[in-house]
Amino acid sequence: MKKLFIILSLVFTSNVFGQTYTLKKCVDLAVKNNPTFQRAYLNAELANANAAEAKARNLPQIQAFFAQGMNFGRSIDRFSNDYINQLYNSTYGNIQLGMPIYKGFQTRNLTESAKLLQQAEIQNVEADKNQLSVNLLKAYLDVLAAKELSAAAKKQLENSEIQLARQQKMMEAGTSGKLEALQFSNQAASDKGGLIDAQYNLQIARLTLFQLMNIKPNDAIEFESIIPYEIGEQTLNEITVNPVEFLPEYKSFDLQGQSFDRRIKANQAENSPELSLSGNYSTFYASSNPERTFFQQVNDTRNGSFSLNLAIPIFSKFQTSPRTQQLKIQKKMLDNTRKVRENTLQQDLESVKLMLNAFGERYKNASQQAEISKENLKLVELRIEAGTINPIEFSLAQANLEKAISNQIQTKFRWILQKKLLEYYQTGEFDFL
Repeated sequence: MKKLFIILSLVFTSNVFGQTYTLKKCVDLAVKNNPTFQRAYLNAELANANAAEAKARNLPQIQAFFAQGMNFGRSIDRFSNDYINQLYNSTYGNIQLGMPIYKGFQTRNLTESAKLLQQAEIQNVEADKNQLSVNLLKAYLDVLAAKELSAAAKKQLENSEIQLARQQKMMEAGTSGKLEALQFSNQAASDKGGLIDAQYNLQIARLTLFQLMNIKPNDAIEFESIIPYEIGEQTLNEITVNPVEFLPEYKSFDLQGQSFDRRIKANQAENSPELSLSGNYSTFYASSNPERTFFQQVNDTRNGSFSLNLAIPIFSKFQTSPRTQQLKIQKKMLDNTRKVRENTLQQDLESVKLMLNAFGERYKNASQQAEISKENLKLVELRIEAGTINPIEFSLAQANLEKAISNQIQTKFRWILQKKLLEYYQTGEFDFL
């Protein structure tokens, strides 16, 4: 009974306090559940099937054929070659063999092309996973930022309500007028609206994150805070390696280009002579020859053959040349797409470095403004207690503090995003801490 009580207590505690998701757990769930990413896996599986099909072309083709028939009316006796007019049964068996030997190494090139595409799809899976990780990182940081903004808005509302309560007491004591109380009441209402907006933005950010993970939104789930950096304190290390050399999407471009080369060679092989080996083995039985038993006839009529076949194409070049040209154009289009992506990557990389520095400086400035605004608000509150300040000055000080804290929070998480993106461009891997 005691054990049951402990188990029920643990279950109840888990349901009450919910779960805490880390960034890595969110990425793992998105990789598992996101339908857009699952499409990359399906493409990889299709490439595997195509590679297996291409490899199977190297195997000889063997087929067995059996037939059971009934003959009636006039027919030719297979044993005497005479015309007969009778009803009889016949059994026929045949095994055929066909094996390609040479056609300009076409089969080998097609097999290699399929293998290269298979490897390219594996790289595409990694590239899609990285892109999903970037999107999830942005959504995760948006949730953390919205959570801090909501907490700041709540604290600001609490402070306004404290000042409102103080003014109402002062009005009851006759040391302050109704106008001042109304002005503080208006400030509290405005701050409450700001809290409502902040909470709404938090719910939208959480919904976006849940949608990326493709799981049902759950208010009991909390998200672990990112280990804080010393914002803006890290020195910006120059990237000594080219991300193109290790990012999976560019490895995929290389593999696809090599696959096009193989396909071009395979297509040009249509102009080469084709050498193949074929074989045949057959036997039959007919009831029109009652003198010999079934197995005796099967043994008597067995026959086989092997042949080496050579086929020389004559006008195939008129068909292969346009296809070869199409493949070469497709490869040029692939190369052009790669160059566009490389240019975009370099632009993104430079932009990340610039924004990292900019957000670091902005965070320092916003932090200074927040400290100054806090001190200013404290002085204003002291003067309110002394009854020597207009409520408008409190509203202005409160607004300045709100703006400074909002800038501080937003620039902090934007800086963290740029920091993690820069680390990804430097190593090709994400830091999920």
